[in-house]
Amino acid sequence: MPRRKKHRDPEYSLHVFHYYDEQTRRALQVFLIQTIREFTSFNYEILLDAVMRERLIQLKILGLRTTPMIMPGVGPAKGRCDYTNLLGSYDLSVIKLNGETNDFQVDVTPTQISIRGNPTHPFIIVSSAPVPLQVS
Repeated sequence: MPRRKKHRDPEYSLHVFHYYDEQTRRALQVFLIQTIREFTSFNYEILLDAVMRERLIQLKILGLRTTPMIMPGVGPAKGRCDYTNLLGSYDLSVIKLNGETNDFQVDVTPTQISIRGNPTHPFIIVSSAPVPLQVS
């Protein structure tokens, strides 16, 4: 009898949303990855390698590092990639360091972003709901 795979909970969440940056006065499409787990010692940053080719966006999670200002903080680790002028449909691949991939379809209009896709065993939960951003 084959062994049943153990169900695992997602490790990350991805929020994709429109954001107007007051400092640069530009409209952005933000791709924000956060860990589900919250850290209690330091504010960690998720290192991302972002590649965009034609209608493909790849976000590779390279690991975690402490922020340059080692300040105590509670919360999830975060990594962010901003784009400008996205419009239409894009294939989105989120890749973990071990090569595991979750694929989605992102549809961008000037007023909204929708995400479709349902990986069999997702390691990341996706949402088009905006989240508050820290101003640097």
